[in-house]
Amino acid sequence: MKINSIQRRICLGWTALSLVAGAGTAWAQMSVTNVIQTFDVDDSANHWGNEWGPGQVAWDGNEGLEPGALLITTVLTQGQDTPTTSWICKFGNPWWNGGETLNFSSYDNLEFDLKWDNTSDLTIGQFNDYSTIPPEATNQLGQNILRSGQGSLGGIVNLDVALCGGPGGQMAPVIGNIPIPAEAAAGWVHIKIPINKSQSQIDGVTGIVFHKWVNNNGAIENDAQARFWIDNVILTGTEAEPPPPVVRLPAPATKGLNIFTSAGGLYDRQSVVLRQDYGLSWVGQATAENPVTYAFTIAGYPNSVDCEAWLFLVPNPDYLHSAPDWNATNCVKIRLQGSATNGVMQFQYKVNEDHQQAMYYGGEEARGAYTNAPGSWDGVTPNYLESGFLGQVTSDTILGQWQVKFTSDTAITLIAPNGATAAMALPAYNVNYFAEQTAPGFYVYLGLQANDANAFNQALVIADFAITGTTSPYSENFLTDTELDTANIWNTSASPAPSGVFLITDPAASWVMWTLPDPGFNLQIAGNLANPAAWTDPVTGPVLSMNGVRAQLVAGDEIPAGNAAFFRLIKRKATQLQVLLPGETNAPNTPTGKTGTPAPVLFGDFTTVTINAVDDTFHIARSTTGSIHLTSSDPYAILPMDASLVNGTLEQVIQFGNLGTWTVTATNTSSETMPEATSSEVNVVSE
Repeated sequence: MKINSIQRRICLGWTALSLVAGAGTAWAQMSVTNVIQTFDVDDSANHWGNEWGPGQVAWDGNEGLEPGALLITTVLTQGQDTPTTSWICKFGNPWWNGGETLNFSSYDNLEFDLKWDNTSDLTIGQFNDYSTIPPEATNQLGQNILRSGQGSLGGIVNLDVALCGGPGGQMAPVIGNIPIPAEAAAGWVHIKIPINKSQSQIDGVTGIVFHKWVNNNGAIENDAQARFWIDNVILTGTEAEPPPPVVRLPAPATKGLNIFTSAGGLYDRQSVVLRQDYGLSWVGQATAENPVTYAFTIAGYPNSVDCEAWLFLVPNPDYLHSAPDWNATNCVKIRLQGSATNGVMQFQYKVNEDHQQAMYYGGEEARGAYTNAPGSWDGVTPNYLESGFLGQVTSDTILGQWQVKFTSDTAITLIAPNGATAAMALPAYNVNYFAEQTAPGFYVYLGLQANDANAFNQALVIADFAITGTTSPYSENFLTDTELDTANIWNTSASPAPSGVFLITDPAASWVMWTLPDPGFNLQIAGNLANPAAWTDPVTGPVLSMNGVRAQLVAGDEIPAGNAAFFRLIKRKATQLQVLLPGETNAPNTPTGKTGTPAPVLFGDFTTVTINAVDDTFHIARSTTGSIHLTSSDPYAILPMDASLVNGTLEQVIQFGNLGTWTVTATNTSSETMPEATSSEVNVVSE
């Protein structure tokens, strides 16, 4: 059987490795330029906006290399830590754009023109690094920008350029961090950001986001603005696609709740949050006779001494923050770090410290340094800043059960897997901050963050979790679960990459990873290279976009028995269209490419027709695009407008206008070589 595809194979005799390139398929040419926006007309309702925060965007018909540019206004204000989150998209709003997307891995550079507005309150240098704003700086109204003695603003140096509307969500991944050139104060400058084609989550996106973040917004006394114009946002490419991806050796998966460092940032918090949000605080419940315990068992941990896992306890939350240790005003952080020889669990907390972490480590923020020991306040001295680090316990392994036990509102014992304990006390005057007073009353998070690239693409695996002794105790054994209940029990929306949080139930499952970019490639497995029909598509596990790789979970029964297994990536080249009617299903490697019989259609009803771009063996070619035009043998059929294939497929709704037997024909108007395809006959009946 001839396979019209591009492919990479890996042969596994569990000792031998071989990579073979598929032959006979030429690389497709790429578009040299893809225009995202030129801003020639005002289309602000559809193609640009501000995600959140005080920033603003506005079309300016008087600016631009040709008339028309986007004016981005960043606003430094005391109540917000994100002065700029301005998005620009090609196909419309990034969260409801109709399915059309961009693959950044198909291009070499993101390019745009930029001009600085010299009437801004800040200079270009001050905007590039907020920490350089001098204490005497004023805004256009002559007001002081900074509060006296409150320290530096800090934050993101330069300007982050991120992607949006794709697998990374609203603002990920970051593809460039650029300083605005000093020359932009004198006129337009051209900026080119090289695209790392192996970076994860850069395909299937809708556009870009200009992002700026400030560290110490509490030091701002009066609002300040910085403004610049953007014009001619384009993607530029080469004349050939990059080399195909390479499959890596499979690695065993670990059964249990897996929380992967699959988000793009070093400090992104990947989490699950218990949906039960009441009756979980120890305050007012814990006694020596009725201890309150928060316990979890670690079954797997990243091979990185930099990575950290944690349990967050957040009383009276104002929001489901992705980083409650930073954003929440009051928070307990049970922090774990592991190595090949030990594991350490620390008890840290903060009170009255919104958007800060200084209290955890005895650090410094706008109000000063947290250098005083916990519990040392005399109850009188104002602005007495205590550290929130109470103590730690060490084990000879990170794996096993870790416990935090309260025997009163203040008495705490940390218990390690090897039985080691450490006792400590929460200052009594801070207890009420952790009592449930509102609804929701208490959030509980489990998760991790990478901290270093050596922890990327690895998982924290939790075997079980329990809260005992509270008014609403909770326990769960992830090793006996058949699914992670994200509808009723756990919430993954606080994670920047929710797809990286899931349950593995198969102890024989394996991870297969491959390099990026991989547009249109799919994994296949076979036990015998001599039989071309032996290749199968694994379907059990999820496919994850990670950092520089993609990974697919393969079930144990999807790997061939014996001591040899073959893995390949295949990129199918569409040679034809397929039209399916209700009752029919795509069936690759069959003579007709489909199974089933069209169901009769009741006259006047709407009928959904599926159009697939397929290869010679009727496998869907997921990388295929093109505009599809439908016609029908029924001259009175009401047909839809032309629409584009998305991932090689398209669903369209038609309404037949006559009783009888009819067909539907699809044409790819974007291809001169692909033949049109006609459906099976369908009967339109009166009843």
